[in-house]
This record gives sequence, structure tokens and C-alpha cells, in this order.
Amino acid sequence: MPDGGLAFRRWLFLFLTFSSTAAAVAKLWSILQADGLSIGEGLFLFLFAILFGWIASAFWLALFGAVARLEGLRLMPLATAPRGDGEPKSRTAILMPVYNEEVARVFASVRAIHDSVRDAGERGFDFYILSDSTDPDHWIAEEMAWQQLRQALPPDAGIFYRHRHRNAGRKSGNIQDFCENWGALYDYMVVLDADSLMTGETLGALTRLMDANPRVGLIQAPAQLVGRHSLFARIQQFAASVYGPTFTAGLAALQGPDGNYWGHNAIIRMRAFLQHGGLPQLPGKPPFGGEIMSHDFVEAAFLRRAGWDVWMAPDLGGSFEEPPPTIYDYLKRDRRWAQGNMQHARVLIAQGIRTPSRLHMAMGVMSYLASPLWLLMLVVSALSLVPYGAPADAADHAALLQLAAATVILLYAPKLLALGIVLRDPAAVRAHGGTGQLLRSVLWETLFATLFAPVVMLAHSWYVFSILLGIATGWGPQARNDRALPLWFVIRRYWLHTAIGMGGTYLLWRFAPDDLAWYTPLLAGLLLTIPLVRLTSSLRLGMAAARRGLFLIPSETVKLPVLERAHRLLAAQAPEAKDFRRLVLDDSRVQSLHLTLLQERLPPRELPPEKLAELAAAAKRRDTAGFSRADWIALLSDPGSIALASSA
Repeated sequence: MPDGGLAFRRWLFLFLTFSSTAAAVAKLWSILQADGLSIGEGLFLFLFAILFGWIASAFWLALFGAVARLEGLRLMPLATAPRGDGEPKSRTAILMPVYNEEVARVFASVRAIHDSVRDAGERGFDFYILSDSTDPDHWIAEEMAWQQLRQALPPDAGIFYRHRHRNAGRKSGNIQDFCENWGALYDYMVVLDADSLMTGETLGALTRLMDANPRVGLIQAPAQLVGRHSLFARIQQFAASVYGPTFTAGLAALQGPDGNYWGHNAIIRMRAFLQHGGLPQLPGKPPFGGEIMSHDFVEAAFLRRAGWDVWMAPDLGGSFEEPPPTIYDYLKRDRRWAQGNMQHARVLIAQGIRTPSRLHMAMGVMSYLASPLWLLMLVVSALSLVPYGAPADAADHAALLQLAAATVILLYAPKLLALGIVLRDPAAVRAHGGTGQLLRSVLWETLFATLFAPVVMLAHSWYVFSILLGIATGWGPQARNDRALPLWFVIRRYWLHTAIGMGGTYLLWRFAPDDLAWYTPLLAGLLLTIPLVRLTSSLRLGMAAARRGLFLIPSETVKLPVLERAHRLLAAQAPEAKDFRRLVLDDSRVQSLHLTLLQERLPPRELPPEKLAELAAAAKRRDTAGFSRADWIALLSDPGSIALASSA
């Protein structure tokens, strides 16, 4: 049961959200019902109630977070075990699941985290690179990078590598495979993403928190966005740095032990996860059936159902990840998340799920449903079902302006609250470039967010619509490097956004010119989609903004050793593009390493012997130009075929 203070905060949050929404709906109702409520006006009122409640909840969440930070509310009231000088009380596995990721980047991150753990004097940690890579070049390159890392570290450094032949269950299946085969060796695991970094101090603090609190099954350390330099990424990093802590503080103030899991940068009690963290296969076909695409919310809900506490540690720090480099990559990732969150609509009604966990999943669903609801409400209002441009009288006009002002306040006040918290801390202001640069950055970020919102609205609306049509998506590797998108590519991907903006502008100008001003922010974002996507992908503009002190974050103005170490290692070891798969046939040392790792976990033979013999014979002649990826995987998975192909 939540403590009295937590229960009070929750009830107060619900009261404020519902009362502010009810007041806004009542005011709109008083305007619409004056001459009778039409079906269209009734639909508009219904949509307004849902969406006003949605933005009101975000406003009150930010306000709770601001109060919690100002009052110094202890958001995670857990005991901490003392740091011992002898053998560690527990053993922790740090897991880095990878799927066709840039190999040099992955191993630079692992080495940087390892060195940070060593420098912090922490012990009891082992590292596992858990590969699900399906590209043979990535597979062999990972083995070579692992061997180089082992040679660079002391013999007792716990750095292990495993390649899984079949990536059943995606990332969650990868983690489950580790738990079933090696989980008994460890008390806890820390799950990372391929772009994650964590400091040794933070990892040590997390293990001591788990040691001292045996009821805790998971602690989520919110990740700060760092490390990218495109203009879009810099804006995202700045927004997360300035506004993010206030929102996470609000979540922590309301969640208590009913927290959530964000899929990475979290410590998990191994016993709890082994017993209760397994995911079901949803009945039916994707997108609503099959494997659960967004596993983290569900795993947290299952842990809570079993009685384990799930906490967020908003003040811990030392947890980092990289943002997507472009708007295109951001929205591409959102397509998979949209499908996963829509699947949660089936999970949240499962028996035994606790109410806060149901709310987490419902809010995840709503985060994507909100876009088509906004779009529908805009269409309804544009059809003049609500007389924005010509209200019945001056009183109605004033009431509509009040509602519009209230909506704008709810949308933008959280930014001002978070900014106010930062301005109270001189060190935080300096870390963001100083007062003037901080204020200018907030203004530019707010302008960008306003223009970006309709782009996201159309994209999310299409995602939801396509999912409802039964169109499923895959799970490809994410773009991790800064890159400027070619203009032709942006035009091909986003011409429809521009066309919709042009069409909407013309229709409003032609049939409702008095209403056109109300839609200017929306139409501007759509009309400027192509230059917005193109320009924000620019590394040159991102670096120019940094030189002018815009969108600076603490990791750029204050030394962050683990990040600097990762970047130095990446610059030093980044390999040239190679046909790594051929090295197994041409380099005896690479072949010996590959065969040793292969024998430890021999994959099943998926091709008949005669087909493998054909592939081996062709490889022996070095006639591999016609090999498919599946051919190479089959060949490299069979020791006998490798021996035949590499024999003199």
C-alpha cells in the first residue's frame, strides 16, 4: 500500500486534473449549448474533454515535479547499504544487447563503463555483450572486437561475448536467454542499450540500494541525453536536460514503489525477473498479436503484480544515452514504439495487474492516440462546427479566448516551470552556457517544438491508422551516427506533410478566412516540414549553434569522464569498412577464434548437408559473389563447412 503522503499526492493530482478539465469543458459547454448542441459540436466537445484532460495531466505532473525539486522531497525513500572494503555482497551482470550495431561504438562504450567501474573502486561486476546480429560482417567483427578488448584488459576482467543464432523475442528474448543460461550466477543485472553509458559510481550505488532493500525488484535510473551533435539531436539533448528532471521528479513523486521500466539503464533483481519477468506471446497476428514490441512496461507490471517494488531514481545521475540524430530517425523509432504501446491495450486488462501499472500502459497508449484525436478535433473545428472566427456574441468570444489561453498555458507552462528551477541554481545555469544563452536556447527550442508538433501529429496519426489496418512493422537497428539527410530523401519522405499544409491553408483561406489565424502554428509546421527536417539533420548547423552557446548541456561544459573516454576509444579503434566474413576463411587467427566461440554454443544446422557442401565448395574457390546473407550465416555456423572452405 502507498504511504499516506504518496496517497495524498495521487488523490490531489487526480483532483486537480479532473477539476481543471471539468471547468474547461463546462465553459465550452456553456458556449455550445446556447443555440442547441449539434452532433458535430457534441463530437468537438467530447474530443476537447479528452485532450484538455491529457495536457492538464502533463501540466500538473510538471507542477508536482517542480514542487518536489523546490521542497527537496525525498523521491526514493530507500535505505542504502554501506560500501564494504571486502568482497562485494552481491554480483551484478551488466548486459549490452546488440543487433547489427556499429561494433566500434558498442565496444568503446563497454570499455568506458568498465574503466569507470574500475576507477570508482567498485567490484562484483561482469560484462556481457549479447549479440543478436544477423549480419555476418557484424557477427565476425564483434568477435574480433571482443578478443581485442579482452587482450587490452587484465586476465580477470569479466568481459564475455555470446552470439545468438536466432533472435527470437528480439531484445526481451535476448535478455531472457541470458537469464535462463547464466542468471543463476548473479544477484542483479543492469540492462543497457547499444548507446548507453553509466558511471561506476552510479552502478555501485544501484547495487547497494538493491542490497539494502530486498523487496525492490527494479530501480530505473533516468538517462540523460548526450553525445550527439546534429542540430536536431542538440535540441533534444537541451530539452531533456532543462525540462526532463522536472517531469521525472513529478513521475517519481506520484509513482512511489509503483514505478515503471524504460527498457535500459536500470538494475533488476535476477530472481524476481526469472520468476515473473517472462513475456507472453499475444494471441493473433501482429500488429496486435505476436511478440510484444515494447517489453519494458509489461515487465515492470508483472514485477509489481508479483509484489516487487519498482522505483525510479531521478536524483541519482550518472546514466546516459544518445538521442536519434534526425527527425526521420526519431519518427522511425516511434513507429515500433507505437505498435508496442498499442499492444499494451490488450495487456493492461490482464488479471492481477495493479492500477498504477494499468495507468502506465494506458498513458503509453494515449501518447499515440492523442495525435489522431488532435487531428480529428482540428478537422471538426475547421468545418466550422465550432464558430471560432465568429462567436455568437462578445461574451462567447471572450470565453473562447479564455479557453485558448488556458490551453496555451497548459502546453507551455511546464517549460517555464522547469526553466525557473534551473535559473535558481547558478551551477546549472553555468552548465547550460549562462543566463542569456539559456534563455535564448529555450526560446529557439520552444519555436522548434511548436513547428515540430504537427509533423509528429501527422506521423503518429498514420502509425495508429496503419496499425488499426493490421500493418505491422519490423525491428531494425537504429541510426546512431550524426548524418545530414539528402534533400531528395527528405522531399520523398515528407512531401505529403507539405501538401496537406498547402491544402489546409487554401481551404481555410477560401472558405473560412477569419479562422485562418487560429491555425497558423499548425499550418506553418506542415508547410515548413521539408526544410525543418533537412536543416535540423545538419551537423554543421549543430556545431555552429554550439559555438554560439546555444543548446549547451552539462556534459559539454562540465567534464564527464565516462563520455570522454568512450569518444576517445571510439576515435582510436573505429575500424575501416571490411568484408569481415571472409576473414574467417582467409585469416587463421580469426578462424580459430570464431570456431572456439562457435563450439561453445553450436547453432542448429538449418540447411541440408548437400547445400552446405555447395556453399563450402564455392567459398573454397572464393566464388562468393552470389552468396546471400543467409548463405553466409549458414556457412559460418557450421564448423565442418568452414574447415572445407578454408582448406588448401
